Amino acid sequence: MRSSTDERKPLKAFCVRTKSLIEDCLKDAGLRFQYVQERVKERGKLRTKYLDPKKNYTGLDDITDQAALRVITYYDDDVDRAADVIKREFTVIPEKSVDKRETEPDRFGYYALNLICTHSEKRKSDVQFKNYADVVFEIQVTSVLRHAWSEIEHEWYDLKETYPPQIKRRFYRLAALLEIAETEFLDLRKLKTDYRRSVDVQVEAEVSDVPVNALSLDAFISREPLVARIDERVAAIRGVPLTDPLAGALEHAASLANATGLTTLQTLRDSLRKHEADVLEYVERCQQIWGPPRQGSTLPRGACIHPLAVMLIAVQGGEDMVLEAIKAAGITRPPTFNVSAQVAVARDVLAKHPG
Repeated sequence: MRSSTDERKPLKAFCVRTKSLIEDCLKDAGLRFQYVQERVKERGKLRTKYLDPKKNYTGLDDITDQAALRVITYYDDDVDRAADVIKREFTVIPEKSVDKRETEPDRFGYYALNLICTHSEKRKSDVQFKNYADVVFEIQVTSVLRHAWSEIEHEWYDLKETYPPQIKRRFYRLAALLEIAETEFLDLRKLKTDYRRSVDVQVEAEVSDVPVNALSLDAFISREPLVARIDERVAAIRGVPLTDPLAGALEHAASLANATGLTTLQTLRDSLRKHEADVLEYVERCQQIWGPPRQGSTLPRGACIHPLAVMLIAVQGGEDMVLEAIKAAGITRPPTFNVSAQVAVARDVLAKHPG
């Protein structure tokens, strides 16, 4: 492989196309990743590496990272999953690849799986890659924290061994702290997953004292047939489709429900059962107050909780309490949110079912 300027442009195009391919392969495998980075080694660095007496290069083709890509995962345990995708989609050269995660236990620093690859024989016939059939390239796979350290460490690479011991010691202490942080994130993710599973089980079993919060509401909304039924009717009245709720919508709904005293999923379920017809009448009558929805508008699933809460708060404390609850929930009031008119509708509707 020649290193002339003319050769570098095709390598750049090769990296861009291969990056897009890697992203598509990872997405198809359902693997979450932060991003894929690509680069062609600069001429100065290429020359320095080639002339390094420790390397014993006999030609430029011996340098396998002239074209390189880096897959950056969110967590350390996703590195091997991403590597499995790479190994499935590309031809990996095992004798040239190296697992740089395998280090001495008292050493900290660069941490990545470096796979030396070519495109697969099948892909070499593809019109996008047939001109790059002989290109050998490197795919590094690492986590976002390790990537951040690698970027910081890079400016120290040429000189860090010449610094005095006290500087080098602090340098590697920081690397050790990063490794601890990586482990803590993995443990916390497991704890979070386990907690969510326990909440899902409690919701499905209709445990009576599950507190209303964004996490429990997410499970409740996805599993409770009553919510699905009322949401469908509310969406039909408003003339908009339903979508999965975002975290913000769940936080808003939980805050409003708690403001009414509906602090457990059981009390929320009971209130929805009691006031199902009231919620639908309230939404129908508020159509004139709210006006038509904007083009492209949607309703998050669980939307029925919002009018239920507003009605109950309106009866309990009137306009001021509604405004206070909406503000506390972090909801931005649209110009059409005529509180006094909605309070009047709520009181009229709930007069049929006091308490």
